[in-house]
Amino acid sequence: MPKPNPVSPPDVKKTSQNQKRRTRKRQRHKKKRQEVDVLFNQPKNLDLNDLISEASALERQLGELQTQLKANHANMPSKEQGRRANAIATEQIIATEDEIQYVRKSLKIIYRQIITEDITYAVNHHIEDKLWRYICYAKIEQVRSKLRKLRPDEDPINRQRLQKQLLKHIDSSFKFYRELNNTIKNDHHLDTKTIGIDLFRQGPSLPTGDEQVAVILQSNYICMGDIARYRASNSLTNKKSNDENWRLAKACYQKAIDAYRYSGKPYSQLALVSLSSGSAVDVVWYYCMSLAMKQPSSVGRDNLKAFYSKIRFSSPDKTNNPQNETGIKMISQFIESFLQIHKQVMFGDPNSMTSIPDTLETVIMKTVTCVANENDITKADSSTIHVLKGMLSRTIVILLITIWDIGERMKIKANLPQWTQLQSSQIRLLSLGFKLLANLVKATHEGWDDAKEKIAEDTKYEQLNSMVENAVLSALSIWCSYLANNLPVIAQYCTSGTGADGRRDNERKELVKVVQSFVSALINHPMFPDPVVNVLPINYPVSEDVLLLGVVPLIRFHATVDFFKENAYDAVDESKMDARRQIRWGRVRDLVKKIADSTAFDFVQYNKNEQKYSVVDENAKRQQQSRFMKALATQRLMDQVSSLEKNVSRMNLTSAPTDKIEVYTVVVDVTAFLDGLNKIKKWANQTLNPNNRSQDSILEVLVPLETIDSLDDHKKGSSHMNMQARESIRFLDQHLAREKPKDTTKSYLRTQKVNEQLTEWSQAESYWIGEESRANIVDALLSDDDEDEDDDNEDKVIHESDVESLSSDDFFESRRRQFDEAEGDFSETDSSEEEESDEEESEEEEQGQDTTTQFKEVPRTYIPIISCMLYNLKERLVLVTNDENLAWWAEMFGDPETGRRLCVKTVDEWDQIVRTMSFNKTYAYSWKRR
Repeated sequence: MPKPNPVSPPDVKKTSQNQKRRTRKRQRHKKKRQEVDVLFNQPKNLDLNDLISEASALERQLGELQTQLKANHANMPSKEQGRRANAIATEQIIATEDEIQYVRKSLKIIYRQIITEDITYAVNHHIEDKLWRYICYAKIEQVRSKLRKLRPDEDPINRQRLQKQLLKHIDSSFKFYRELNNTIKNDHHLDTKTIGIDLFRQGPSLPTGDEQVAVILQSNYICMGDIARYRASNSLTNKKSNDENWRLAKACYQKAIDAYRYSGKPYSQLALVSLSSGSAVDVVWYYCMSLAMKQPSSVGRDNLKAFYSKIRFSSPDKTNNPQNETGIKMISQFIESFLQIHKQVMFGDPNSMTSIPDTLETVIMKTVTCVANENDITKADSSTIHVLKGMLSRTIVILLITIWDIGERMKIKANLPQWTQLQSSQIRLLSLGFKLLANLVKATHEGWDDAKEKIAEDTKYEQLNSMVENAVLSALSIWCSYLANNLPVIAQYCTSGTGADGRRDNERKELVKVVQSFVSALINHPMFPDPVVNVLPINYPVSEDVLLLGVVPLIRFHATVDFFKENAYDAVDESKMDARRQIRWGRVRDLVKKIADSTAFDFVQYNKNEQKYSVVDENAKRQQQSRFMKALATQRLMDQVSSLEKNVSRMNLTSAPTDKIEVYTVVVDVTAFLDGLNKIKKWANQTLNPNNRSQDSILEVLVPLETIDSLDDHKKGSSHMNMQARESIRFLDQHLAREKPKDTTKSYLRTQKVNEQLTEWSQAESYWIGEESRANIVDALLSDDDEDEDDDNEDKVIHESDVESLSSDDFFESRRRQFDEAEGDFSETDSSEEEESDEEESEEEEQGQDTTTQFKEVPRTYIPIISCMLYNLKERLVLVTNDENLAWWAEMFGDPETGRRLCVKTVDEWDQIVRTMSFNKTYAYSWKRR
């Protein structure tokens, strides 16, 4: 028997049989998959309970198979253990993967049937989430994980096979979700453009089923966006195809936002899309939007922090001249500085906030100068303004969301130790927003004179002005809409008060200063005054309303917007540009109106007569005071010319002839201005009627210097008294510059001269009369009342404004009761107890003799006005005041020879006398009645 060769040739027949057997097995698997597909496409009419049971069983089976697959991969034999064992393990893995694929297909059909059968159950049990995690994402991620394990230079054929398999899974999954969404929209007759707005406007009044449909649609659109994003990241596609896939992903995420306006997840996904374009401000904007929704993104804050940790900010080059930079470059520098501040506020040390450069105003002025020099609006200029508009809107939205976020963090008790730091950050961000917009508003209309002269065509100048204004107006409208509906955010910092330390107090003062500058810039803008016609209300929608719909800081304002007045979210219509501009300016006016109406902002005032707003800052106050003092000095110089003549006429006690006009001097104190400014205006403008014989007198309204000082002390504050004091100062400011009227038939107003008072107060002692006995006063009072009873009934004229005013007797009695409690009460006397009251009055008179008021007890505060009265002492002189103390002391003085006291009247009493023209009777008997 021949000896076998030790090295035998390979058994070719056996190898070919193995190959055939393996081929046949693969064919059986292929046939089995085809049968599964046939069964897969057959419709199954199952009720909801059967679908739920089958889905639960398939989920358990899928979990077991995945556990088995992990075990197979873990027990995979190595090459040293033999090729046969390795082949057997590979066969087991392939079989398990086929079974997993079959279960996933079955589960995919069940999930789809559940969603279409009962969408309420699907939402409550998160079927859409299971559909994504168990089926679509699992298949795609399985292939992606295999691709990540391959090295770049390893097995290119296998890599290409896996990439094709990945694209196949991506296309099938995207097609599945697209068909599912179309089915849901057709079954429920919904439009994705309007369902989100409907849910926002009507809220709880809308059926809950529509909200659940919107949640399902949003989840499906987010899955479609993720699938498109995976395809854009695949290296097999070219750049053009990648760009299309990125746009497709963005469109899907935007449809998800339109479907349901309360979720922040689509914005968080849009931030990932913006990372591909390299726009840092868009990434931050989308992450901030995801945090400001009613249902904020769970990963938005962490992703934003990770994004900030990866980017590196360049240090500003102070050597470069801004005039040598392009507009786009300066905008980029501004964005970088702003993002650096935002990073410090959100995740760093807010105390290390850097200042932001004033480059945006330079961009506007540089663009205007270029257009003026070239006499044409180039494409580069239009592009710069367009970039400025988008960047500025995003900056303002990021700013107000951050301010709102800080306020929400301040409400959490755990952040109480950081409350001071958070408040400081909020103040600084508010100051930043006001300062930025104030400078931009000024740049839109100031300094354009040279450009207007250089631009030949008026249409180009108006076009440029409109472009620049619209670039700023959109962001300005967003800022004003937020603050108008959240005014306490800034009111708490603008009220008068001292902060916890000097640094925070300085921050408050800086905030008040920039708010004044902001409101002043708005008021001075040509578009701020209210137009007369063709104005739409502020609740009409504009483009930014739909863009920001659902953001919690603006949700109170958006609840008032009627989004179906017009299709504001469609393409921009040039014919409606002016109407939209008026809507935005209307929102700006609404903020200024609310600031003026609020008591926290005493530096913004509204003049109803002129229908104009004004900002009273420190500089304006100083200028107003300077004008006031200049007018006062002018008045004093004018009065010095006739001072000697006045002194001579003062010594002449003889009455004027009856055929001449009589001048009655009315001295008014601060209470007269605070309680009856309109009446003082009427007295100062009283005109003599020559046809009325009983009207032979005019009024000389004399304002003492002490009254002016008192008004100046009362002008600070937000109460009605403070407003009256400020209005009184403005009234005096207008009248002091006027000369004394030459017309002798018209009353006038003037101020006290410097020398129009007693040289020394001791001279007033010669005019001191003191108190009379109560018995004499009562007798005179009763006798006068008996004599004049009939005349009073005939001549007395009752006016509506005098119904609540006191009579001179009541006013006198109330004044006496306050300062002489021991002197009895003349207002209420019981007839049954006359004898007892007479005895008490006699006792009180004896006690009053021991406590007689003396000249040296006159209060210092009343000396200037009483001195002015005594200097101008004459027959026709009256003091008008509502101050009972001042009236009491003024009546202690008079002419000792005749016993005639100074005449004192309240505002309402004197106004009634002026209307009835009963001056002679008033001066003749007023001192007796008192």
